[in-house]
Amino acid sequence: MQLSIEDNPLVFWAGLVLFFLGLAGALFYLLVRTSNESLIMPGPVFRLKHFIFCLVVIAAGAVLASFSRPRGSRVGSEPR
Repeated sequence: MQLSIEDNPLVFWAGLVLFFLGLAGALFYLLVRTSNESLIMPGPVFRLKHFIFCLVVIAAGAVLASFSRPRGSRVGSEPR
């Protein structure tokens, strides 16, 4: 069974979920992890590799959603 990425709504939603999870992780890491008085994760230690990982997840989700987004009819396929 071959999974086609193009015009696949399931892969599109998976890409959107990845994008928003990465975005939430990056915002959480920037706002909560770097604050001095955080109740969740105390300490102002900023680790660049964690933030870069969040950016990679954001990019992967955006690319996946971009390639698999549902499209209408093709421009060249309609008869005139």
